[in-house]
Amino acid sequence: MITSIDSVIGQETRIPSQINREVEFLSSTLSLLRDSGIISNDEFLAAGSIQGGLNLLSAMISNSADSEELEIQISSLKDRALSICKRFPNLDGKIESKR
Repeated sequence: MITSIDSVIGQETRIPSQINREVEFLSSTLSLLRDSGIISNDEFLAAGSIQGGLNLLSAMISNSADSEELEIQISSLKDRALSICKRFPNLDGKIESKR
């Protein structure tokens, strides 16, 4: 998840279509991992909050949100992802293994 966030927000120009592709990747990957028993339902739900946050970020960019508002959302997403990674240390690796 932290890898997903870094891949789309570390760029100078944030493009909603890139973020949307990452949201789609997370959606399909998380479902696959949960359905195959690789991640728990708790991991699925926690990672889903990052997916939702990226979706919100995409909408904010599409609606020309102020850069300060975008930075607040990005900071919040990063903090949430880091917290989830501490709670589920192997989750990011499991997600990235499907890339």
